[in-house]
Amino acid sequence: MAVIKLKIRESKQGFQVDLTAEQLNIEAEGFLPALPAELESSFNNWQLAYRQIDAVRSYIAPSPGMRITPKTVTKYSSTDCVKSVKESLNQWLNSGDSRWLPVRDKLIAIAQQIHHTNEDVRVIIDAKDVNLRRLPWQEWNLFEEHYPQVEIALNAGKSTSRKISDTLPISAKIRVLVTVGRSDGINTKDDLQVIKDLENHGAEVVCLMQPNRQELCNALWDEQGYHIFIFTGHSGSRADGCIGWIELNDHDSLNIEEFKEALKQAINRGLQLAIFNSCDGLGLANQLAELYLPRCIVMREPVPDRVAVEFLKYFFTEFTRNQSLSQALNKARKRLEHFNLDYPGAIWLPTICVASNLKSLTWESLNPGKVINQEKPDNPDNSHRNNFHKNNLNNLQSDKKQKPNIKPLILTGLIALVIGGIAILMGNLFSKEQQPQPIAGTTFSSVKVPSGTFRYGGSTTTEEFRQLIEPEISKIHPNFKLTFQGAYGSREGINILLNDKLVSGKQDFSLSSRHLTEAETKSKQDNFELRNIAVAIDGIAIAVNHKLKIKGLTIPHLKEIYTGKITNWQQVGGPDLPIIPYSRNPKNGGTPEFFVKEILGNEQLGKNVQIFNETTDNLKKVEENLGGIYYASASQVVPQCDIRALPIGQTSNDFASLYKEPVIPADKCKEEKKRNNSNQINLEELKNNYPRYLTRKIYVIYKHTDLTSKEPDLRKEPEAEKAGLAYANLLKTDEGKELIKKAGFIPI
Repeated sequence: MAVIKLKIRESKQGFQVDLTAEQLNIEAEGFLPALPAELESSFNNWQLAYRQIDAVRSYIAPSPGMRITPKTVTKYSSTDCVKSVKESLNQWLNSGDSRWLPVRDKLIAIAQQIHHTNEDVRVIIDAKDVNLRRLPWQEWNLFEEHYPQVEIALNAGKSTSRKISDTLPISAKIRVLVTVGRSDGINTKDDLQVIKDLENHGAEVVCLMQPNRQELCNALWDEQGYHIFIFTGHSGSRADGCIGWIELNDHDSLNIEEFKEALKQAINRGLQLAIFNSCDGLGLANQLAELYLPRCIVMREPVPDRVAVEFLKYFFTEFTRNQSLSQALNKARKRLEHFNLDYPGAIWLPTICVASNLKSLTWESLNPGKVINQEKPDNPDNSHRNNFHKNNLNNLQSDKKQKPNIKPLILTGLIALVIGGIAILMGNLFSKEQQPQPIAGTTFSSVKVPSGTFRYGGSTTTEEFRQLIEPEISKIHPNFKLTFQGAYGSREGINILLNDKLVSGKQDFSLSSRHLTEAETKSKQDNFELRNIAVAIDGIAIAVNHKLKIKGLTIPHLKEIYTGKITNWQQVGGPDLPIIPYSRNPKNGGTPEFFVKEILGNEQLGKNVQIFNETTDNLKKVEENLGGIYYASASQVVPQCDIRALPIGQTSNDFASLYKEPVIPADKCKEEKKRNNSNQINLEELKNNYPRYLTRKIYVIYKHTDLTSKEPDLRKEPEAEKAGLAYANLLKTDEGKELIKKAGFIPI
């Protein structure tokens, strides 16, 4: 399966977008302008018109939850609203902004690359902003044209990717638990009949009719477990899309938090899919992701009764034919098209939320009679639970553990030889950010390197992994001699490259904690131009004195501290103590330049900010002053004893800590350091939950030589370029990635 993920995080004046397709060794980054007022207005107008359909069934307990039964259908002008939403969405996503084009073009290139492979494709929108999650992404004409059979999914929240169960329930049949909640006025009998028909496909259906909390929890604790959980009845979500609830009966209304332990048990015993065929369910999906549920299907908005029943019927018809979950949902959703006249936008309602690192789910992969040996290789204790056929193991395991059947790959392999070459050419065509050639092996020895002495320098941030990696490279490639010129900052390293008149200048390649600017990429010299390759992701930690008593900081508070609007820790929940902010000069380094751009929105540092040139000097000042605060790479802060990295969040409700458990307390830190033990960075937290404003990519910057030069001396093999590419390739190997992780960075 090819998994294409669009990670979208709010930035100043818009959204930072990172595209990754790990299986294809493809990545790109871009910038989307902020949601246009026209798109927000047209979507709100559609939502209002849609929710005004006759006889909307609602119930307030604890907040409105509804599924719609029309007495007589009234046709609203929401048809015009649907058209307006489509037009506004496409105007936004087809923006000609040069910062967005690398992502848009790469999506097209990927589609063309996999067009003839018959490979299953998953496209995931990873966005935290509820307004982005509600948008009908499938209406973007790029997706309609290039990914017509692909259901555009939402990422299953911030936690699901960390821990996915690949265990199936202990059962001779596929077990389905269906709960019919409070359903006054809802025709749940038709829903129930569609689900009961699954028994004709070898399923065991257990039905709870308006249970109380104890009955629902007892069912979820069943030792046999369930493969699928379905809820039909009244439900709803809070306006921010974070909290959802279901209404079990006339008296009991509960959110996921109120029966999470029972749900955890069902998930641990192999629950693979939850379906909420009810009202606005994005809040339910968000909470279920916190419990590591692999997949769920919810409705974006209140769902008309006829639509709900037809959707279930169409979906299970396709799913029991062994269509993948994504394909079944795509076909079922499109078959709702005839409802668009009565309920404009009904085709947008069903939504799949899925973890990005899962294989396709099919009906056969749920069938215990056809799946064998799902235990993990390193856990022999599971052997008594999992006697299944290996045919469908691949449908549930992570991509990295998949062992594909040989026969289907014989033909695919031949095709891939051709397509692979095309893909590389297209990648170069669509983006100046070059990717290293795919690594044939997983160690340094598998990478071809040039012979000679090569000079490099640049970012201070990269010191941690540079010092680990350079000696290891020398052991394997003694003739690839690297001479480090100095950690003088990203900007200075790039300037040295640009100001060299010959390819063999003062520096052959550089390391940078920021992307090349448009001016730098366009600053083409007589015989070379600069290009960059992303090799790692770094988190910026907010450092304070370890004795300072404060829970954490929000991004808005951080900005106000560094622009001089907040000057006392008491203003942000700390002690009555003046704040002393420290910084390097934004003109001299990639980290302060990034901080001013992302956190301050290019506002100037406040007059109260004290400037010191070196990171070590700034950190020393924080050690000496209880009120001090500084920002630096997490790798430079987390292992320290006299300073600590504060938990940071967009709000005080979503603080994320960079420390990996167990944390070494400050009073034992120095003693543990003598034993070579220090606090480690929680890379999973950094990757999934840490504010995007404080994460950035690390790049190898190299000179791309102009081979068309008429000067003979400049047509020689571009050894400097080969050195930069070789260094990036070394970091992309498994051996390089492990060293990057050891240094406290996320490898790419």
